[in-house]
Formats: sequence, C-alpha cells, structure tokens
Amino acid sequence: GDGRVKLCLSKEDFDAANAEAGDNLVAVQISTKTCGPCKVVYPHFAALSEELPDVTFCKIMGDHDADTRALMKEWGVRVVPLFMLFRNGEKVTEWSGAKPEVLRENVIENCNDNEKATIVAA
Repeated sequence: GDGRVKLCLSKEDFDAANAEAGDNLVAVQISTKTCGPCKVVYPHFAALSEELPDVTFCKIMGDHDADTRALMKEWGVRVVPLFMLFRNGEKVTEWSGAKPEVLRENVIENCNDNEKATIVAA
C-alpha cells in the first residue's frame, strides 16, 4: 500500500503539498519506474508515513513525464532512490540509498517535537 504518501506528478503538485504542510516536515522519495532499490525501500517509506501523521510524504516518479523530468533536472537528481526533506519550502537535507534504517533515522532526526509527539507505534 501507499500509506499516506501523495504521488506528485508535477512541480505544482509538489508545491501544493509543501504549501499544505505549512511548517511541518515534508519527506520526498524520488524514484523511477525501472529502479529496483526504489521498489524495495518504498514500502518502508509508506509505513513511515503511517507512523508520522504530522509529516507529509510525497513520492515523485522522475521518469513519469516531461514535467517530472524537468523537476529532476532542476533539482540535479543523479541517483535514485533519492530522499529529500523540506520544511517551509526549503530543503533541509537529502540522501540517497535504499536502507530502511537510514531512511527512518533521517526522517525522525529532522522531525520537530510536535511531529515526534504524534509517532504512532508500528
């Protein structure tokens, strides 16, 4: 399943998700259709979205269409899966790789106290 993950198919979708999040954390997974590691780590990303109800989770398929390819170019994406965390529309951090424990650690480390307070036990 996709948990609470929003699929963003354009910069507008992503900007809307960011705006809706307000000053809450936004976690993004950038994938492509042919990326094996992306498919392996995605269920962990989706599960994390259920655990952290105050964090917005977005998935962007970099090879979906011209819009998403333009976004990848704008962001300088060279490797997938790539994860980015945003707050107030500003990128906080990014990392690549398909390690579920690194994903979880990085997202939780960047949560504020309010976001951590709402963690739902998996």
